[in-house]
Amino acid sequence: MRISFKLSLAALIVLAAVSCKEPQRSTANFVQVTSFEMDEISVETYYHDGILFAPLLTWDDVCYYNSSSDDLNTGFHGGFKVSVRKADDDTSEELAMVTAADPVGGANGSKGYMVFKQTSSMPETSIDYRLTGFYTAAVSSYGCDVCNTLYNKRLGEEGLISPGDYLKVKIEFYKGTALLGSVEKYLIDYTTVTEPKMENEWVGWKMTSDTGNSSAVSGFDAAKITVESSGAHIDPSFCLDNYCVHMNVEY
Repeated sequence: MRISFKLSLAALIVLAAVSCKEPQRSTANFVQVTSFEMDEISVETYYHDGILFAPLLTWDDVCYYNSSSDDLNTGFHGGFKVSVRKADDDTSEELAMVTAADPVGGANGSKGYMVFKQTSSMPETSIDYRLTGFYTAAVSSYGCDVCNTLYNKRLGEEGLISPGDYLKVKIEFYKGTALLGSVEKYLIDYTTVTEPKMENEWVGWKMTSDTGNSSAVSGFDAAKITVESSGAHIDPSFCLDNYCVHMNVEY
């Protein structure tokens, strides 16, 4: 697995002036795009049925995605997992829950993507940027790509989603314990009977504040994700790819 970094000249590492008498901290500013790509050897070694999960899924010692499990690919209790599955793979009901509805696999035809599964033991999960004692981070939200699972897509095709049903993803941004802002997006919306909607292809989500302005939420060090759904059949899960933020790290 690797992170794809998109850096502009304006976002190159900026070193603070250092005094021999009073050392100052340095800063690094960059755009981080987590694309969940990996090589074939990693897939063959660590993936089972095209999925990988663990208590912490870590990238680059900068951020980690929380799950709850006993060990690698055992006893999964909810949270994030990485999937390389496509809709034309083995499509059993269980595996459809960890497969993107879009037949291309990941967004823009990429191999890997995230699947979030909400359970009673894992009612929420987080993307954390709370670094070691040597680092602090202030993060600004940019956006990501999201999609329904193949399982929920099939529910719509089989007529098992009723008027009034929905699936909504919510992301809250925190600095310590302080809530800075939040965003919401419907992936299933049957609340308007005349125009039911399902996001069964990858769609971009610009994660801007829901306070009425168009600016990105900034200065957070953790993002909490929850899923809200209505309907007896809808599985509270969704797929995520190309998670993009602006990082301002002091070290």
